[in-house]
Amino acid sequence: MPGVLPDGEPVPADGSLPVSATREVGARGFGVYVHVPFCASRCGYCDFNTYTAAELGAGATREGYADTVLAELRLAARVLGD
Repeated sequence: MPGVLPDGEPVPADGSLPVSATREVGARGFGVYVHVPFCASRCGYCDFNTYTAAELGAGATREGYADTVLAELRLAARVLGD
């Protein structure tokens, strides 16, 4: 599945994906990578786009992280369906 929307298709306001992006969902395995962004220091080889909790604002806490990940997974399940 492409990481960006194809040219000419607007970003759906409801969080769904265009038909062209979901046409092959289920045809192969599905994986999820979860990065836990609470490192004590940033490694020299880290390629993640990183921010401090202060830059991210409210909600960027260790305490709320698991709930945020679960919310993202629920959104993915709603968008991708069965």
